[in-house]
Amino acid sequence: MTQAEFNSYRFDARHEPSDEQLGQLMENAAEKVRETNRESDVKFFEELRRASEAAKARVINQSKTS
Repeated sequence: MTQAEFNSYRFDARHEPSDEQLGQLMENAAEKVRETNRESDVKFFEELRRASEAAKARVINQSKTS
C-alpha cells in the first residue's frame, strides 16, 4: 500500500481492508503511538529535571538563610 493509498483509505462497512492494508494501517498506527510515547518521555524527563533543579535551588537557599 502506497503512502497515498494509506492516507486516502477509509474504513467502510461494505468493504473490509485486505490483510496487507490492515497490517499497514496497524503498523502506521503503532509507529504514531511509539513517536508520541518518545515525545512524552522527553517532555516528562525535561520537566523532572526542571523540578529537580528547582528543588536543589530551594535547599541551597534554605541552607544559606539558616
